[in-house]
Amino acid sequence: MLSQAAIKTAANGLLKEATGLKVYGKEVTEGYSTPSLFVEVVPKPFSRKTRNFAKSGFTIKIIFFQETPEEFAQLQFVDTVKEAFGMVFAVQGRKLTVGEVTYDFIGQMENILQVSVNFEFYENVTLGQEGDIAKEMDFCLMEAKEGKYGN
Repeated sequence: MLSQAAIKTAANGLLKEATGLKVYGKEVTEGYSTPSLFVEVVPKPFSRKTRNFAKSGFTIKIIFFQETPEEFAQLQFVDTVKEAFGMVFAVQGRKLTVGEVTYDFIGQMENILQVSVNFEFYENVTLGQEGDIAKEMDFCLMEAKEGKYGN
């Protein structure tokens, strides 16, 4: 199963490399520099579909803080995020297909950009081996008796 910490670390690294901006966690409420990013991973429900597989997912929410909000730069940022995530996002050796990328304006004056990148995927949730692996097998052949279905 994918670790939430691994998802956050991978997203932060990708965004820092793509934008060159400082990335903060949601625990930072003051003393941050601008322009900067705040990144949050919001999990989607985990639901078992079979005994061995479950459907899961998450949304990465990226808030773009500017010193002075500027819509043109915000729209350029949306394009940068789309390009950075591309079609797949690598986490813990897995490559997840990027779902919808949407954006909205939040805050009291609705002038702070928030970009959301959605992911849905299936996971193998099979538990480890429950017994010893056979090392040898013996086959016993039986003679077919003549009869209704025999030779």
